[in-house]
Amino acid sequence: MEERRQQPRKKLTTRLLWHVVAVSVCILLGTLVVTFWQTYPSAKQEVVERIQREVATKLETNQFQLKAIENRGELLSDEFLTRYQALRYVPKLQTYFYDWFEETSPGVWRLKESFFAGDKVDDHYFKGMSMFVGPRPTPLDDELRARLVISVRTLNDLGPAWEGQVTNSHLSLPENALALYSREQAWGRLAAADLVMTDFSTLKSTLQSENPERTPNWTGLYKDHSGGYWTITYQRPVDLNGKHLVNASFDVSLAQLTRDLSRTVDRDIDNYVLNKAGALITSSTLSGALSEQRNTLTPQNYDDPLYQKIAARLLANHATIRQEVWDDIDDDYLVLVQHLGTPDWWYFSVYPKELITSEALSLPMIIAAIGSLLVLGVLLTMIIFVRQQVSLPLRRLASLAALIDEKNYDAIEKQSESEVRSYGEINQVLNAFRVMARRFMRTNAELEQRVAERTHELKQANRKLDELVHIDGLTGLLNRRAFQTDVANAIAKADGNCYFVMADIDDFKPFNDNYGHEAGDRALMAFAKAFRELPDSRAYRYGGEEFVLLLQADSLAQARERLDELRKAIHNLGIEHHFGRRLHGILTVSFGVTRIHANELPSELIKRADKQMYSVKQQGGDAVAFDVED
Repeated sequence: MEERRQQPRKKLTTRLLWHVVAVSVCILLGTLVVTFWQTYPSAKQEVVERIQREVATKLETNQFQLKAIENRGELLSDEFLTRYQALRYVPKLQTYFYDWFEETSPGVWRLKESFFAGDKVDDHYFKGMSMFVGPRPTPLDDELRARLVISVRTLNDLGPAWEGQVTNSHLSLPENALALYSREQAWGRLAAADLVMTDFSTLKSTLQSENPERTPNWTGLYKDHSGGYWTITYQRPVDLNGKHLVNASFDVSLAQLTRDLSRTVDRDIDNYVLNKAGALITSSTLSGALSEQRNTLTPQNYDDPLYQKIAARLLANHATIRQEVWDDIDDDYLVLVQHLGTPDWWYFSVYPKELITSEALSLPMIIAAIGSLLVLGVLLTMIIFVRQQVSLPLRRLASLAALIDEKNYDAIEKQSESEVRSYGEINQVLNAFRVMARRFMRTNAELEQRVAERTHELKQANRKLDELVHIDGLTGLLNRRAFQTDVANAIAKADGNCYFVMADIDDFKPFNDNYGHEAGDRALMAFAKAFRELPDSRAYRYGGEEFVLLLQADSLAQARERLDELRKAIHNLGIEHHFGRRLHGILTVSFGVTRIHANELPSELIKRADKQMYSVKQQGGDAVAFDVED
């Protein structure tokens, strides 16, 4: 008892202190928020300018390197075209083909292994060369064989000049062939025999059907399964008199891209490089668990949420995007966009917003430390004041508060005025307690009388409410709640003469859509009236345009007769409906009927009737189907 009487005093004496703390903290937080919002924009601008300077420096060097690759592609294509025009009709090229190539499987030709390891042929030394001539719809002819030989000779002569500057150099043919120069790997010897390169986006993008403008292009990032590395490819189509001869092309591996384009001074910055088709060129976020797609990485096959957001906005606005700051594309990141002139790519720097917030919070944190010391000083002063000026007077009132909690109003009235005579304000509170006690005693007697009266009224209202709960508000039929109770009773008392009927209005949705929901409601009420008038039955609205019946009949024939009468009564309503799949011109109902068996589950009963009803609907509706026979 003594402990309970001390609780109010403890709460009241500390409440003032908590109010002081709350006010002080609110003032301090307000100051922090104002300071933060003043410093955040400048911190953000500093980050943006710093990243833009870094990106500009990096991209200037990178664009020079990529432009150099494009120039090499032009040189390789011009050299091939010059040799092709001069040598394509030389008969010795046919002999070279059969001397240099071997058919490793039906229809698949590869350059011999010696051309990669090192071999001297007719005073010309070959090394690092491989070529794959895969399946194709047409057989090899003299022109194609000549083109293959010229491709090998041209690439062998020019490829060594670019070794180390690109991952590898190659000449690809639209007839599913590719000659490759590389001292590291004989790709042409490793390619799968059934590989059809034109089925994939890299070589496919150079075909005349896919690239009618005949423009050179950089692919997105893709996996070269034969070589076992991730790469992008620069391709330059070479045509003569409208015929697609070859593509001068170079690979730049993911490792080289990451070194040249993805590296960043700030380790907290991630980046993405995309082309105008939204394909991923490279990213600092790429992991070892990359997709095994043979095509380029796109939002459809590379599941990186931030990349997908960036690609979606780029595809929608790439014509106008040059240098921008995207603050709204993701809640956690600030994205800086820089367009690369050569090639037509976009560089995205991704910076965590939390780091900007940390920088912006440096000054508010200093203010917070000073403010906390001030709040602590105020609290110490208030504690001393509360103990001396508040706690002692409240001890008396705490005991009175405990008496109220115990509803001991008589004791409150008997409290001596002299006990708190020295505290004028508390004396007023004590007098108020006495008045309140007298009122409580009088009110309690009145309240008990009212509770008894209200309890009686509530019982009557509950009975009425229980009836309303089981009635459908629109149709006046029993609702699904009543059905669940009644069907359980019907199953428990099943004697073979009770039938369960499920009914559904035919094509009711197009009726609602075309005549309106008010017309639909009127139709439901009219049908409900017809269901209620069926003898020896209880009708329920099961849901939407579905109704169910519990029908008593001496025989199956009698049940069938009564339901046919119900169906005719619905016909006689003549509710016009010219938008259904059926030709009646009026709104009709389909019925499914089953006999109720003892001890079965309601779900089994409903399933049988529902099956019959839907068989009626599949046959045109407006009929009655039974799952039992006489």
